[in-house]
Amino acid sequence: MKKRLIALFLCLAAIVTLLPGCAGSIAADSEYRGEQLTMYLTETIYDLDPARAYKNESTRAVVSLLFDTLFVLDENGKVQPSLAKSYTVKENKEENEYFMYITLANTCWSDNTPISADDVVFAWKRLLNPNKSYEAAALLFDIKGARAYSEGEGSKDDVQIIADQKLLTIQFETKIDYDQFLLNLTSLALAPLREDYVGSYKDSDWAKKPGTMVCSGPFKLSRVSFAENSSTRYSDINYSQKVKDQNDNTIYINATEPSRFRENVVSAFVIERNSYYYRNSAKEESLDVSVTPYKIFVDCAMSDEDIKEAYDSGVITYVGDIPMSLREHYASEAVVEDSLSTNVIYLNENAEIDGEKLFATKEVRQALSMVIDREAIAKALVFADAANGLVPTGVFDSSSAKKTFRDAVNAQYQYLQLNVDAAKKLLDDADIDPSDYSFSITYAAYDEVHTYVAEAVADAWNELGFDVELNARGTVANNDYYKGTKEVPADICDDVYYEDLVSGSFEVIILDLVAFSADPFSVLAPFATQFSGQAMDMSQVGNYQLSNHVTGYCSETYNNLMEEIYGIKKAADRTDKLHEAEAILMEDMPVIPVVFNKSAYLVNDNIDLNNSKLFGKSKNSCYYATGATLRYVTVDNYDAYLTDCAAFLESKYEEYKENPLSYLGNDAFYDISWEDFKEESSYYKYLFEMITPKTVKEKAKLEKEQEKNKK
Repeated sequence: MKKRLIALFLCLAAIVTLLPGCAGSIAADSEYRGEQLTMYLTETIYDLDPARAYKNESTRAVVSLLFDTLFVLDENGKVQPSLAKSYTVKENKEENEYFMYITLANTCWSDNTPISADDVVFAWKRLLNPNKSYEAAALLFDIKGARAYSEGEGSKDDVQIIADQKLLTIQFETKIDYDQFLLNLTSLALAPLREDYVGSYKDSDWAKKPGTMVCSGPFKLSRVSFAENSSTRYSDINYSQKVKDQNDNTIYINATEPSRFRENVVSAFVIERNSYYYRNSAKEESLDVSVTPYKIFVDCAMSDEDIKEAYDSGVITYVGDIPMSLREHYASEAVVEDSLSTNVIYLNENAEIDGEKLFATKEVRQALSMVIDREAIAKALVFADAANGLVPTGVFDSSSAKKTFRDAVNAQYQYLQLNVDAAKKLLDDADIDPSDYSFSITYAAYDEVHTYVAEAVADAWNELGFDVELNARGTVANNDYYKGTKEVPADICDDVYYEDLVSGSFEVIILDLVAFSADPFSVLAPFATQFSGQAMDMSQVGNYQLSNHVTGYCSETYNNLMEEIYGIKKAADRTDKLHEAEAILMEDMPVIPVVFNKSAYLVNDNIDLNNSKLFGKSKNSCYYATGATLRYVTVDNYDAYLTDCAAFLESKYEEYKENPLSYLGNDAFYDISWEDFKEESSYYKYLFEMITPKTVKEKAKLEKEQEKNKK
């Protein structure tokens, strides 16, 4: 991880109104809200939309804390109800009518609005919209009218999902494997959404700041802080340009030429307890009845050295994304699990490379794959395995975790084997001279794993003779004019990397291919044109066409096979065909798997995840239940933890004060002494009053005695 500008956010865990009642349940009217903890959940993230959380493993992990799904997988890979309370199935075979009825549980959004079946209907029809690109749409195609609407052949009103308060009625096209459909409903991409929030804001930007989003999970987004880096700029062809018309009125038009903007990054973010997550506020249930921590603070701008120091000292209680430079050091201590995610390379077959569509030639794609040293990359990443296929580890072979897709594969795919001589022969046979071609690899500059993979792959391809450059793409302050709000909201970031990916504006791009669910169909289907989930091609009036995968890949053989698989409604009967589908992709290589990502996290000795509360079991929940991992986290000695936070803040005071973008480095505190800072800072003053010289416990005891004396 590169050393980034430090924004002093780490010790915001000390912003606490410390009052009696810390032990046990917290009364609804208590001023004390619970423990506030500092963690390092991930590097910077910019979009918390559940439907878009599948190109970066770290993003998916955080989004799973904010949004709940109808069903979840427990630590054993078993489907369990979550937002759903119960379900029933009704069949009328004579009339070919097949229904599922799902009754939702009594829980609320983070604004105390009950979660309803209407929220499910809105979210699912949003995915099916033929004018939008959502690869997860195919997960819903078994619903009557869903596929027709997605393909522009029907209306969204024809999609047979009906909401009646807490009751969701689903009618299917035919008899299906209901267990497999329930497995699909564990996907974050299918999480309910609120139309009054998503629909009233720009569709791609609603989930970027607290004021425009509500959450259904145990936590909500509470705060996001930004920092500008003037030394780095990115071109953005998607911005809206502000101009003057002939009457000197300000108007906004879509820019036709790229413009360069300064990098703007998330320096820190805060997630806070959703006080209405399975809590009856009308009955004044305790605040922590279903979620223990009050706030979790994440400083994305810390250096690796600061993360290590803070974790070792107990100030950072949990590390969910271990920086690369620290992975060897913590390898034996980390909890490592499958992540249902494959780091991959997309090759754009439509890209013009020196006048030719270079990547439309299969032999080129195969050769590029064969010179990648996957074992070396996996070793450097520490928490990764060399990919021997596309479908990631942890994905089921059928509808059960008893056997995974990877366990059932015997074949060694030829083009995933390191063989430089064979790669050169492939290019020779295809009459390709690598020295004739120059292209770039696009990657997310804010993701150090993607950065490392891009650099390693570029080196291998340059050794093969191609002229390969790196195209780092990051984030800029939002620059788009929204007609609905008549403004350019600048308090969010535009991720130009993600915009390049979804629009196909790349030659080669690095990403995480995260499985939408534990069903292999969810990974393989989008490479078939009819299941790609891409927006309809409406370039020809009256002759709308389905769009190929974003890479441009289109194979009639593959399309036909995936159609055959879709027609097999019993999950166990389609496994062989799904393996056949992966084999075709590993022959054609429109996507190059590099490594299977591993989920690795650190848990400090001073905290307890207490996950036995989640599923009534003693073991910690694994990857499948990642969204609930931090739901019941507590610090063993909160008083001591707060004292440690204060000490850490003091030890870093002079260092942080020198940084103009840190909290201490602002104009108000740049020249202030440490003693004066403790008195002047509204953020920290109360903390130091409580801890020095009294501990929290002493203060609470004193207040109790004073209250007793009054009575």
